[in-house]
Amino acid sequence: MLHKISQLCDKIDSIKRDADRLRQLKYGVPKGTDGEIDNLIAQIQSDCYLVSQDRSQYVKLSKEEQVEFDF
Repeated sequence: MLHKISQLCDKIDSIKRDADRLRQLKYGVPKGTDGEIDNLIAQIQSDCYLVSQDRSQYVKLSKEEQVEFDF
């Protein structure tokens, strides 16, 4: 994995929040605009693609390496 497990979990949580927001925009009252809905769909698809491409082997980094690569 290119990122820490916690970062992967945070990304999944973010995708879930976006999916819940999309459902509210599409089916809730008041409805979101087509532009808002389309943009949120594109964001969710982009985030899912990023997660799907993170296929490298997970390697636990030392504390020194973690500090070097923290975003």
